[in-house]
Amino acid sequence: MKRFLLGFMLVVLLGASMAAAQDGIAGTYDDPNGQFTVPIPTNWTAVTTESGAALLSAPEDTILMYMLVIENDSAEAAIAAGWAQIGQTIEQTARPQTLPASPGFDETVLVNYGSGMSAPFYQALAQRIGTDVYTLLIVVHDFAAAAQRSAQIQIVASGFQPTDLVKTDLSAVMPLPVDDGIIAALEDFIALNLPLLEVPGMALAIVQDGEIVYANGYGVRSLESNEPIDPDTYMMIGSITKSMTTLMMATLVDAGAMTWDTPAVDILPTFAVADPTLSQQITMENLVCACTGVPRRDMELLFNANDQTGEDSVEMLQTFRFFTDFGEAFQYSNQMVAAGGYIAAVAAGGSYGTLDADYFAAMQKRVFDPIGMKRTTFDFATVLADGNYALPHGAAFDENNTYYLPLLIETEALLLPVAPAGAAWSTASDMARYLITQMNQGVSPDGEMVVSAENLLTTWQPQVSISATVSYGLGWIVGDYKGAPLITHGGNTLGFTAESAFLPAHGLGIVVLTNGQGANALTEGVRTRLFELVFEIEPSEAQQGIDFLLARAEELEAELLASVGAYDAEAAAALVGTYSNDALGTLILSIQDDALIADAGEFTAVLRPAQGENDEPNTWMAINAPLSGQRFAFDPEALTLTLDIATDQYVFERVE
Repeated sequence: MKRFLLGFMLVVLLGASMAAAQDGIAGTYDDPNGQFTVPIPTNWTAVTTESGAALLSAPEDTILMYMLVIENDSAEAAIAAGWAQIGQTIEQTARPQTLPASPGFDETVLVNYGSGMSAPFYQALAQRIGTDVYTLLIVVHDFAAAAQRSAQIQIVASGFQPTDLVKTDLSAVMPLPVDDGIIAALEDFIALNLPLLEVPGMALAIVQDGEIVYANGYGVRSLESNEPIDPDTYMMIGSITKSMTTLMMATLVDAGAMTWDTPAVDILPTFAVADPTLSQQITMENLVCACTGVPRRDMELLFNANDQTGEDSVEMLQTFRFFTDFGEAFQYSNQMVAAGGYIAAVAAGGSYGTLDADYFAAMQKRVFDPIGMKRTTFDFATVLADGNYALPHGAAFDENNTYYLPLLIETEALLLPVAPAGAAWSTASDMARYLITQMNQGVSPDGEMVVSAENLLTTWQPQVSISATVSYGLGWIVGDYKGAPLITHGGNTLGFTAESAFLPAHGLGIVVLTNGQGANALTEGVRTRLFELVFEIEPSEAQQGIDFLLARAEELEAELLASVGAYDAEAAAALVGTYSNDALGTLILSIQDDALIADAGEFTAVLRPAQGENDEPNTWMAINAPLSGQRFAFDPEALTLTLDIATDQYVFERVE
């Protein structure tokens, strides 16, 4: 069964680019031979080695990235020659993959070495134009550092470009009107890929030149029913909520209740992060820019959601360490954005102690009502009472199958403590009105001024680089589609995937909502296919990308299923007990119906022995959402369980 099991890849190939923001980029390395340039991430060093390769090094040399141009008519052969040229011997097995060639290149090959995540980790990427092979060789000595600095790795990988690379530039090309022919071709794409990617259902809306030109639903609300999805079906939009929160903040700047530069402590004096100096300096803008160095810490949310309030999400920041310096690198934090929304609610007249309700009220008054988003809410009761809602579906697997499993709709309530970062429910029709308001620079579809153009456009401004071509704004991702400025943000919850995107200079926008976990290949594919159609681009890069992912997913699925062992009653009995971790709380392991169950209170996870090539003995894997694929290492002597998420380790000690 096809699934989105592509795993951890250090390199993600990105398309043609426009100039990115320089926050997070210290400078540019120019190849002495004039063949390429590459951006240098903040606090990295760049040298030319004796072998002639460019070498970019992360702090403390935890990550080494070599770039060189090798003459060869085979990308894979050039990689082998590249390792030899820099004097690096690799004893691990090479696993080459031929990727869809990036625009302007004839061949693209990615090689991973070994099959685990232990250091040293090696990876190579080669892109060939004729007989010139632009070769990137990566050596990771600290896997945690690589996870923490993944955006900086992306900056180098996506910015390593030939100086004479020919790129398509659509910045001055106007798109075709979205007519019946374009809709028919887009629906053909959806009809093919919705079942291939096994997503239960999808809703879609397209806006052009201030009008909703198309809206439709596909598939079903739940695998357990045949009720169809339509443009008014409720689904969660995940992190698209972030841009709505920053829009609400922009209205408060208009009203004089705050400025973007107002320190958070001026509004909420008790606000604090782990660094006392930064506690006084962090501004309202900083809270939502993904540039402070505070990392993603979603485990604290999942394991504690039942007991958390908005106040808890704000106070939790005091315990989070900073992965990178302020402004050094893109770091995505749901709790930081949540704090921004909740503190803005205080600026709007709310009070500490009622942050959740005050934030919901501010969003209703300042965003949803003025835009006319009548079916957008944070209230689960409203959604359930309406009836026209989709059920979330999460990935689950065992040794026999991999499948989507309908989740309890209450499972999504785990997101409520960070509501400003990702807990809104909406519909394709409402989201179309939202995109029109954005492209109208603050004016609703009915002509009402929701926010000033000045402060709305502030949310579109790049703040920190995600890659050489893409930056994060304030709740938006800022990049381009083949030279045409593109504003976008996706949303992923435990059982929904969403995408919102628009080309502001071209008056075109799209929203795609699905009721499947990790369905980004579909949501982003539909977006890209629309752009291809209106700009008359063939062959379809969107379909090529999905075809590649499907082929790769089959391989990864086989590897994953092979790593799940059969239930072992004797081994499971040794784990039964109550465990505790200071950050994540209590985890109770018990045996139920011949299965080892981990109960966190907020959710339960079925654990099976992990028997992958790099799994240590006494390692157990969760096989159902929301922890599908996460591993717990049991120490029978210390009686501890360790959850390792690459960037952090959570050790649970047995207390009963």
